[in-house]
Amino acid sequence: MIRIVEVMWLVIAALSATEVFRSWNVDRQRAYISLAFVALGIFMFWFRRRSRLRYESRANKEQDN
Repeated sequence: MIRIVEVMWLVIAALSATEVFRSWNVDRQRAYISLAFVALGIFMFWFRRRSRLRYESRANKEQDN
């Protein structure tokens, strides 16, 4: 389930990136908002992935003990 959330953040970033390219010359304000969502999506993917890997590492250490 956690991996699905990670992938969803990447999908949000990708959809926002396409919106940036579509609206850059038409509505610059909307493009900037979409660009913020691209950054948020990438950051949240990175943050959730790091958290998941840390959690899995701790769970593996507890299983080994």
